[in-house]
Amino acid sequence: MKWAQKKNRDGHPIKDCWVTDTGYTVAICRLPEQRFAVTRPAGDVPFAYVGTRDEVVRAISSDQGAAQ
Repeated sequence: MKWAQKKNRDGHPIKDCWVTDTGYTVAICRLPEQRFAVTRPAGDVPFAYVGTRDEVVRAISSDQGAAQ
């Protein structure tokens, strides 16, 4: 799974925010500790908050499997 820096509508990179090759948005959020918020393609709110990049990949893979 590949990640690319997400860009705003003006084409400027958004800090700590990426989009996967399958359209999921991943952003670092700082709750009491750093977490990754994972949002489905065209989604408005995250469906998962996880602690590592490996957990991001597992959450997305699981979500894609559930959608089939």
